Amino acid sequence: MMYRQITEFLIWTADSLKPRCRNGRHVLYTPRVRLQTPMLRDLQAVYAGASDPEAQRWLEWPEDSLMPAGQRGQLLKAWPGGGGPVPPGVDPGVTSLVAIDPVAGRLAGLVSANHETGEIGGWLVPEYRGRGLGTVLFAAGLELAHRHLGMDVVRAGAHPDNAASIGALTAAGFTLVEGPATHVQPNGRVIPTHWFGHECREPVYCGARR
Repeated sequence: MMYRQITEFLIWTADSLKPRCRNGRHVLYTPRVRLQTPMLRDLQAVYAGASDPEAQRWLEWPEDSLMPAGQRGQLLKAWPGGGGPVPPGVDPGVTSLVAIDPVAGRLAGLVSANHETGEIGGWLVPEYRGRGLGTVLFAAGLELAHRHLGMDVVRAGAHPDNAASIGALTAAGFTLVEGPATHVQPNGRVIPTHWFGHECREPVYCGARR
């Protein structure tokens, strides 16, 4: 299976009016969200979007990475973009895209691809959960990895109890693969993990490299 399932969630278009990948920046369009390389001003909103207890049940970031509850709402109201490019030293080896609701002009989530480990990860802002956007997000992650970054094999880990994440991964085209029985979370806790993978026989690079 190549893109039979993935294309169900992505827009393939030759519309020359839409911005294209260039100068190290990526852009991806889906029927429900637009995804693009985050700018410096987006970073606080990125942390705000996944600092709530529901997200942290699975993400488990270090405490000093979490945004206080009183600041999250205001940060998530800001229109994404602006502030210049993110410095190269921030999250090295990882390419991330912020998902934006094009109607409301708000951050809806984030998906990332790690060039070294081949891992795909992502999360949604609280108000965008439970809408089926997890599948869109992970399908976009596959598109980013295979058709923008030239990665032939990618994988994603999920806690066995994280039914929403597992359902979104499989709906996006990932299949269950072998992998380590445990995974060390960002805060150092070791959790049981199921692994899901996807392969592309002819990966390519997009115009962002030019």
